[in-house]
Amino acid sequence: MFPYKQDNIVALATPPGIGALAIVRLSGTNLKELYQSFTHKSPKNRFAAFTGLYHPVNNNLLDEAVVTYFMAPKSFTGEDMIEISCHGGNNVQNNILQAAIESGVRLAEPGEFSFRSYMNGKMDLLQAEAVSSLITSKSTLSTEISLNHLKGKVSATLQKIKSDILDVLSLIENELNFSEEEIELTSLEKIKDDVICVRSKIQSILESSTFGKNIFSGIRVILLGKPNSGKSSLFNAILGYERTIVSSTPGTTRDTIEAWFELGGIPICLIDTAGVWESKEYLDSLGVEKTMDELKRADICIIVDETNPEKLLRKNFKKHIKDHYVLVKSKIDLESSSPPKLDNIISISVKKDEGLNKLLTSLSTYSQLIVGGKGNRLDQVLVTKRQRQLLENSMFFINESINQLDAGVETDIIASTLRSFVISISDVVGEIPNKDVMKNIFNSFCVGK
Repeated sequence: MFPYKQDNIVALATPPGIGALAIVRLSGTNLKELYQSFTHKSPKNRFAAFTGLYHPVNNNLLDEAVVTYFMAPKSFTGEDMIEISCHGGNNVQNNILQAAIESGVRLAEPGEFSFRSYMNGKMDLLQAEAVSSLITSKSTLSTEISLNHLKGKVSATLQKIKSDILDVLSLIENELNFSEEEIELTSLEKIKDDVICVRSKIQSILESSTFGKNIFSGIRVILLGKPNSGKSSLFNAILGYERTIVSSTPGTTRDTIEAWFELGGIPICLIDTAGVWESKEYLDSLGVEKTMDELKRADICIIVDETNPEKLLRKNFKKHIKDHYVLVKSKIDLESSSPPKLDNIISISVKKDEGLNKLLTSLSTYSQLIVGGKGNRLDQVLVTKRQRQLLENSMFFINESINQLDAGVETDIIASTLRSFVISISDVVGEIPNKDVMKNIFNSFCVGK
């Protein structure tokens, strides 16, 4: 894939396996003839035709399908494209792929469709990374933010920042080139104000990226307690379906079990753990060890106990837990159960569906606090490790230029520092292609994207 090979490619764009429909995508140059060979029809640009689908070489009928032709440059890749919506049987999909290959088309590499879109100027690198974020998004909010990225909102912000610094550079260059002419010299204070304004914008993006990281990676919530304390029942109740086995036998859960759900727009990874207890059995000890390992990674802990969760917290978990935890007194429907003595304990009966909403409200409050974010959350950004590093580099150059202005350094040196800033911003949006960066980004995509 690197460098860009302008040959014809094909891939399955839907997940492999049996389904109602599957989509086969082709991209390349001069696909008009291949469309005619597949359909026995003349292509109409951006028109979906329901037609028989034939092998381009031996003319055997492959399927009845909806086939759409996209003429370059008005396609996802900027090249000619054919999209075939066929029946979702494995054999049908494979036959169409094989027919395309036998007609001279090669199988696409991971992310090659998006790579071609980037190379043909249909999207910048930020938008390409947004495609990946959108595919792997775990919540409504992260999906909406990824769509904002895909539409170019963040790219436009960075381009405006870059433009502002280029304007400053133009003013400095004017002073350097025409200092002996009768022109009005730009005040260094004005230049400094403009640079400080840019610094504020970069800082805002970096601060917002912390929110973006949390909203994308999600919040880890762990259930802790003794065996048979009701953790697994509570785990299933929170999810709303039977995800883990519930048994009255102590030690049923010996490994951690994870499941994702969404709470207030935030993806939550809920973790059921082995009960913490003293046992000589090897598997039991491994389960407890795994529980303690998961505890170190958890953002929120739910301490579950049918008698005294506060005592359990002090005895087993207090020194390991971060700031956020919830105390749950379980099985309050039992006759032997007594009301909790502390106001910070949530009483729950899974059988009677009591207390669950209160627990979810508490989890939501903690999750919102951890995620953070100021203002409209749709204005926040999802920043990858690559983007953050480059933005931090750009912040270094901005700060350095301000220090140089304060110190009265020669303007040509200040200009050089600001040019380094412009290069960093250009790298973020991918204006300066880097082979290794391209490979790392697009190879993480699925084959059909």
